[in-house]
Amino acid sequence: MSANQGNVIVVTGAGSGIGKAAVARLASEQAMVVAVDLTESSLAWTEELDSVVSLAGDVTDPKVNDQMVALAVDNFGPLDGAVLNAGILAQGDIMRGSMTDYDRVMDVNVRGVALGLKSSVAAMASAGGSITITGSVSGLRGDSGLWAYNVSKGAVVNLARAAALDLGHLNIRVNAVCPGPIHTGLTEETKGTKIGDAMEARLPLGRFGEPEEVAAVISFLISDESSFVTGTAIPVDGGITAGTGQWATYAGRKRGFL
Repeated sequence: MSANQGNVIVVTGAGSGIGKAAVARLASEQAMVVAVDLTESSLAWTEELDSVVSLAGDVTDPKVNDQMVALAVDNFGPLDGAVLNAGILAQGDIMRGSMTDYDRVMDVNVRGVALGLKSSVAAMASAGGSITITGSVSGLRGDSGLWAYNVSKGAVVNLARAAALDLGHLNIRVNAVCPGPIHTGLTEETKGTKIGDAMEARLPLGRFGEPEEVAAVISFLISDESSFVTGTAIPVDGGITAGTGQWATYAGRKRGFL
């Protein structure tokens, strides 16, 4: 029996990257999934999956979060899990970054997750369930030029911890996955560049990760196989948070990086 066979799960940010990989993974495990993303076109790929229903909408809208849960319950039955993955990134340092960008990043990355939590928990309160939030290693450490993103991801990592404390008595588990550099739309611009090469030189595994590798951890955290895991922030980062970040790895030095 697959880890999530028969489970009813909602996934936000399902149109691309980690969210798309999570939906595909869960569907392959015979879970029933509601896939949520901003536009219908980004969700067109789900039409090939019989066990997936799609919903286009903005996760910063409370009604959309309530609707995704209602869609799951009405189509498949009681809600077992939620993967709150929708997120955006804005570049710019603390001096030049605009407050408009900051507000939008916080709205999607933090408010959207909080709303998803509240809507999901309301449907899980009687029977329990599992919620996984997509954080980031950028929520565990700082980055130059990503201050708004750092703030937002630090917030959702601690939100996962706080929610785990609040909801444990209801048998609702809440965890965060914290990806490092992953091949998604957010990192597309680094491919084949000196920046991308320098990032790889600091990764102990010497490469960017793939969305499917994060989806595998999400699958574990959503399933009953992680039944005694809650309040954690699990890096899926090729080992980047194991070091101080000051030096390239052994393999990176062999490639000419210091």
